[in-house]
Amino acid sequence: MTHIIGIIRNQTVAATLAAVLLFSAAQTFAAADSIAASLKAGDSFHVGSQTATLTKLDTLPFVDNEFSRRYRFDRFDNPKLKEVREKYHLDQVIAPGKDEFEKQFLLLDWVNHRFKRFGKPTSDARGALEILDAIDAGNTFFCSHYGDVMVSAAASMGWVDRPLALRRPDNIGQGSTEHTSTEIWSNQYRKWVLFDPTFAMYMEKDDVPLSAYEFRQEWFYHDAAGVTFVLDKDHKRYHKSDMPVFRGRYPGFGDLVLDGGATNVYAFIGYIPNTDLMNSGPDYGKMFITKDHICDGTQWHQRINPADPAHEPYFPIDQSALSLKADGSNVQVSLKTLTPNFKTHLACFDDGPWKPMGDHFAWPIHAGRNCLEVKTINQFGVEGPVSKAEIQVESAQGN
Repeated sequence: MTHIIGIIRNQTVAATLAAVLLFSAAQTFAAADSIAASLKAGDSFHVGSQTATLTKLDTLPFVDNEFSRRYRFDRFDNPKLKEVREKYHLDQVIAPGKDEFEKQFLLLDWVNHRFKRFGKPTSDARGALEILDAIDAGNTFFCSHYGDVMVSAAASMGWVDRPLALRRPDNIGQGSTEHTSTEIWSNQYRKWVLFDPTFAMYMEKDDVPLSAYEFRQEWFYHDAAGVTFVLDKDHKRYHKSDMPVFRGRYPGFGDLVLDGGATNVYAFIGYIPNTDLMNSGPDYGKMFITKDHICDGTQWHQRINPADPAHEPYFPIDQSALSLKADGSNVQVSLKTLTPNFKTHLACFDDGPWKPMGDHFAWPIHAGRNCLEVKTINQFGVEGPVSKAEIQVESAQGN
């Protein structure tokens, strides 16, 4: 009897082990199949009896990381956004812009010129609506208030502009110790762009606007060679050799100038992860900070630091992240996005009309060139950057 029980036990163990190995193999093959099914540019595959090649795949990725998950964005149904937009006629402010980026820059210029007195604040107003009312009452404000107004004015137009808290190292330069600036998401350039409302300024290199981190690296490690400082809606252009650039004279403060005091503050970049400033104020508790050895010896806020500061804080938004899978006579399309106030994806087949689409759909493939373009649109009517795929199909006979 003991011998029989032992045989049964051994058979059971063997069966269990075989099942585990079979399951593991199945999982491995499934994972491999899943990886293979995600098409890359240059991949060839079969669509029915025809041979197809993915000749182009241009898409921003969907990034879900520690830093993207911290963000809280202002909402389309926030009545304060509508009040800012309508009370100050912001549609008219940006109307002369020939493209999205110029419209965003016109908004930046408007925010800058709404402030009449710069210096120690004479009002405890917080949030764009309160601050704008207090400006009209003759009050004085600092850079943080410029940032508050810029973030909410952009949100009222359906754009995402995020606040930045900045600090210079104690041993570098003189002048301002801290500063507030912002970064706006540009669908046109498909990237985050530094927008400083106190100076009505962005920076560019090789005709491409820079993010705060990109500017930081250029300023501290490349002596700002090739960097252009673009100011005001008439696009006045300066270089480091032109500094100091006079920006205004304010009673009780003195001269506001663009110089090293205005740029050394980018050594520490604190990313404040919320844009609903009129309702919640800045969320300094969840702020994260980029810094490196040039910040050593300077005491400031202690927060988590991105291990990859060039990429981790710079997750795309408003994108239709496009992935493709061959499936019989069609190609299956999957879309993912981080779009605040998302409404829908739009798709365009072979240069036809744009149509609303879900997260998953079949792309009917035909002989010859096939083109798919996708983009998001949010509830404000702002369209995201276009993702594009092209497939060339030839029949089995080469026709």
